[in-house]
Amino acid sequence: MPLKTVIFVDGQNFRHNLRDFHFRSDPPHPNNPEYRLDEKHFRWQEFFQDVLAKFDDVTGWDHQLVRVYWYYAENITPWSPNLWRAQRIVDEHGGRIPELTPELVISKAQDWYEHEFRRFHQLRKSVFEEIQQSTNFLEFKYVGQYVVQPFRPYRLDYDYDGNITFQGTQVGEKGVDIGIAVDMISKMDSFDAAVLVSGDSDFFPVVRYLKDNLKYVYNFSVGRGVGHDTQFFSSSLRGVVDCFQGFDELELLSNYVNEHAGIPPAIMDTINLRTAELERMLDEEPPHYRREPGSVLR
Repeated sequence: MPLKTVIFVDGQNFRHNLRDFHFRSDPPHPNNPEYRLDEKHFRWQEFFQDVLAKFDDVTGWDHQLVRVYWYYAENITPWSPNLWRAQRIVDEHGGRIPELTPELVISKAQDWYEHEFRRFHQLRKSVFEEIQQSTNFLEFKYVGQYVVQPFRPYRLDYDYDGNITFQGTQVGEKGVDIGIAVDMISKMDSFDAAVLVSGDSDFFPVVRYLKDNLKYVYNFSVGRGVGHDTQFFSSSLRGVVDCFQGFDELELLSNYVNEHAGIPPAIMDTINLRTAELERMLDEEPPHYRREPGSVLR
């Protein structure tokens, strides 16, 4: 009988991994900035089917996909002007940027925040909802908060035209990992195996809890490189889970990139060149050095 399997995706962690795959047109063009892949650029139906196929192969058991839960923050830190912090920024940076005033800092911080606010909500509407509609057995779940700090400058400087450039700080998600852990425990009677797509060490306790309750817990990742030299992202959980698997760069780029997802033709050409390079690297690797499938059940 197949093992009922649920995949839990830590969306922010996974997004950082995907965006580590970045390309420039070849030859480079000054008007073409670096292009980063993200969630909208992949065929997730095939991706998650093949994730389970990986675990089928390494364990010798059949896995039935019950559902993929993909987690992302429910809301973003609300805007709140802060005159005291604005004055602190003027005190710290005014000697270098004499035009700064508290009012200007608040205006710049609000402009940055509104950009982050639009980007946060647009991602959910134009990317996540489309992925959910086009992928069977997948549901996006929204918990926790995406934390930003507009009055903690990440960048405050002049641009090439002499204008003041201001960026606040993206702190990241808060409470999402707790939401995932709660769901993993509350749903444990409905699955035999859980696949966690994350490298966050905060999941150690829930992994151990599920294993103590005789559930199989797997970890999945993607990585740079190919064969023996593959560097998997977010693989800190592999020492505590029952089984670790991943797609190397060649597998990811050659099998799951959606060429109809708006990737510019010049960038698609660069991706194809990269896959050809990876194929040559794999062919040249001595057989006894080639990466074996992830470790079997412990």
